[in-house]
Amino acid sequence: MLWGALVGLVGALATVAFREGVRAVEWLFTHHTGGFVRRVQGLPIWVRVLVPSAGGLMAGLVLQYGMRLARNDSTTDYMEAVAIGDGVVGIRGSLVKSISSLLTIGSGGSIGREGAMVQLAAMLGSAVGRMIRCPPPQLRLLVACGAAAGIASAYNAPIAGALFVAEIVLGSIALESIGPLIVASVVANATVHQFLGYEPVYRVPAFVMESNKELPLYLLLGLIAGHLGPSFLAVLASAEVLFRRIRLPIFLKLSLGGVVVGVISINHPDVWGNGYSVVNSILHTDWLWSGLAVLLLLKVLATAATVGSGAVGGVFTPTLFVGAAIGSLFGQACHWLLPEWVSHSSAYAIVGMGALLAATTHAPLMSILMVFEMTLQYPVVLPLMLACVSAHYVAKIYMRGESVYAKSLRGKPRGLASPSTGLMALARPTGAIIADDAMAAEVRTALARWGGEPVCVIDDEGRLIGMVVRWALPPNQDARAADLVEPDVPVLTSELGLAEALDGFIAWPGNRLPLVDAQCQFVGMVARSDLLSEVRDHFVQRTGCNTPEL
Repeated sequence: MLWGALVGLVGALATVAFREGVRAVEWLFTHHTGGFVRRVQGLPIWVRVLVPSAGGLMAGLVLQYGMRLARNDSTTDYMEAVAIGDGVVGIRGSLVKSISSLLTIGSGGSIGREGAMVQLAAMLGSAVGRMIRCPPPQLRLLVACGAAAGIASAYNAPIAGALFVAEIVLGSIALESIGPLIVASVVANATVHQFLGYEPVYRVPAFVMESNKELPLYLLLGLIAGHLGPSFLAVLASAEVLFRRIRLPIFLKLSLGGVVVGVISINHPDVWGNGYSVVNSILHTDWLWSGLAVLLLLKVLATAATVGSGAVGGVFTPTLFVGAAIGSLFGQACHWLLPEWVSHSSAYAIVGMGALLAATTHAPLMSILMVFEMTLQYPVVLPLMLACVSAHYVAKIYMRGESVYAKSLRGKPRGLASPSTGLMALARPTGAIIADDAMAAEVRTALARWGGEPVCVIDDEGRLIGMVVRWALPPNQDARAADLVEPDVPVLTSELGLAEALDGFIAWPGNRLPLVDAQCQFVGMVARSDLLSEVRDHFVQRTGCNTPEL
């Protein structure tokens, strides 16, 4: 918990440094700081095109030549490092990508800054964990703490920051993992917004729902968002495919993406940047529906050009922009049809942000809590719950039920019989650990605390002694934990391939087996379901078959 708090602090400071870096790049390109939209409106037309193009060119050059320095570095994808990796996030690669993202965002690229913020905070979490020599399960948890700190710092939403990582990356809200995440989020949020005085990026108005008759309308909004969320992701994916077909160096591709944003901004400067000021305008002013619809389409196009060109950044913030615009348009339509008992369109814009977020992330609980933390108003909860949950289930119909983060969570394909990192990537942290000199009474307490889950017995140097299972625990109260380990439990080693690991599960009726590295250091637990999923994915990649019969 203490290390999680430290990671929250350093992660918050990293996000502050990135914010100020963006302001410095803004000043470098335009000699002004502040809202993008207001600044763009005062620039000549040729400057509106030149600035994002030049920023993309510089960002691409940083990627092209900077990543050569990090060629042998570990993964820079914090989700991959936590979900299927060993918790090591490459420092050089992360810094290169963050600098590239800073140049893209500071020059008006239509992409979110939260991606680089979270990346830097997660990198520092990994660095702290390696500095104190944490084993892989705890190292992954500290990386997750950094990611939670980054989200909390970016959106003034500490609960949603913790839930984002727990629900999407860890896939679990177990107390042993979510506790440090909450601590890191709270410390980061307090550092940025309380001690340093940064204001929330969204100024959300009071939420008003005229009557409960509107609940079906919010349900309908969720259903619409459930269809449009995957469509938005499909547009971004199509843009990536299109840019991959263009045979140009990466720096020219990013520059081309900047040109697209610049050309659009000639008549519609609102597409510049991450769109914080425009979302605030949608929430507080009455937009003409035709103008808002055109802005929505152009913002999606600008975001697709930026993301498709290979720019580094997040799509979290653009998703909130698109959700607010869709919700506002829906609210205006409802108010035109039923003016007597329909609330202001800003209420639907607020709920639309959460609904589209749930449709793209498949994390409805996180989406509900994030918007609730933005408003801090209880009346928003009921319509928000209806919209987010319905959007989530409708969106699962599309794209094989995958979210915007599916590629990171799935990782890179591995061979069925190859050793190396295959099993290491499948290992999950566990809190069911006890020292080898613990007495039988402590073992019984641990078994009860973890719901009967087998308890791993570890010595002072972190080596696995074995596992104690509930059904084989003898009545002897004087025995030590090392004397109570079950002799027939197979132990997986990092040198095994997936096929050999399957043999271990065939010989053992339990659902999880322990994994150790080459030095017998305990790494984590491998679940039977994760192993079978990995074997299935390998089969699909080799054969191209993905039918239910197989």
